[in-house]
Amino acid sequence: MININETLLNKICPHLYKYNCDQNNVECFLANPFPFLERQRKAIHIIEKVITARGKKELLRHVVELARIEYGIRELEPQFRDHVVHAVLSFVLGIYINEEFLRPTSGTPVDVFQWELAGLFHDIGYPVQIANDITKPFGAKINDIKKSLGSSVPDIHFKIVPVGLQNLTNGKNSFELIQERLNKWGLKINAKGEYTRMIASGNICHGVISSLALLYIIDLMYQRYNPKREYLDIHAGNSGISWNQTYFENDIISASSAIFIHNLPSRCFENAKINRSKAPVAYLLKLSDCLQEWERPSLKIPDGFSATEFDIMIHKKRLILQSNIPNDKKNKIKEDIYSSLAGTDVDIY
Repeated sequence: MININETLLNKICPHLYKYNCDQNNVECFLANPFPFLERQRKAIHIIEKVITARGKKELLRHVVELARIEYGIRELEPQFRDHVVHAVLSFVLGIYINEEFLRPTSGTPVDVFQWELAGLFHDIGYPVQIANDITKPFGAKINDIKKSLGSSVPDIHFKIVPVGLQNLTNGKNSFELIQERLNKWGLKINAKGEYTRMIASGNICHGVISSLALLYIIDLMYQRYNPKREYLDIHAGNSGISWNQTYFENDIISASSAIFIHNLPSRCFENAKINRSKAPVAYLLKLSDCLQEWERPSLKIPDGFSATEFDIMIHKKRLILQSNIPNDKKNKIKEDIYSSLAGTDVDIY
């Protein structure tokens, strides 16, 4: 019987130590069909170990809050999908793709630290999107009543507008830092423009919020431990963690930029797609996020598709995802990948 969780576990075990993962924890998480809440706890435990090893445990609060909100809202809004277990499954899938596919076939592996941040925290902004979506039925009901009373005044609607999330310490601005990285990657995306479009439309993109939140919090950490932003290995206490500004500029901004674009619509990639040689972390995040379709509870499929409906392999330098799921779901995965990523060596069957 095929089982993508078993395949991943067998292939990534030799690499887990590099990603600060405990093999027993990952094996327990992948091999056992725990109830939803327990599965979330196992996922959070894995995330905690990874991020604590990097000296950034404060980020865990975002994940815990995301888990709390998503679990609590299941009865009110059952159409929302899990994003905590999904983050860990995307993360381990990304380890497999990075070590077994990108490294040997293209020579452009993703930096481990960048993948830890991008893979595990790309959906932490979802509570803001959820809050925005919950207001829509309330506004729609008011508009329905208005129309039933024969009124022609404009419809009402609600907007969630983040204030100050883009403002970093030392007068730096997240949009400018992200834009510089997108330009370096050869992408034709206006970061500030996409944010402005998002606010104007009233439709929150969790990728944009996740990116800004991650960059904002880590910037505060660097300001505490390396306020002069020196390009030196500055350590806090006896942790052994270096707060060298080089890591912020190379890794933090890259991971945040990958998160910023991972959920943008396909029109953003019409003039330039994500190239793995130029933007490996953005490529890996988009690919892993799209392919991770098993064990994701939703309104139509309360338990999600079983891991036994999927398998993954590399054959003749091609990454192949096998799945026994409806064609519309399969086509959606293909569309998301092929519309945003450059290259044709990924197959979905």
